[in-house]
Amino acid sequence: MQRILITGGFGFIGSNFVLKQVQKFKNNCLILDKLTYAGNIENLAPIAD
Repeated sequence: MQRILITGGFGFIGSNFVLKQVQKFKNNCLILDKLTYAGNIENLAPIAD
């Protein structure tokens, strides 16, 4: 089983990258983000579980 770590996944570019990678890696994505001015949790609301 392969896992993927995505940093900056809650920003605009990072969240779009995450949405694309989740299709490939399913539940094996780990997202790490500092959640400063650019990070927005709502960017990944469609895949929240």
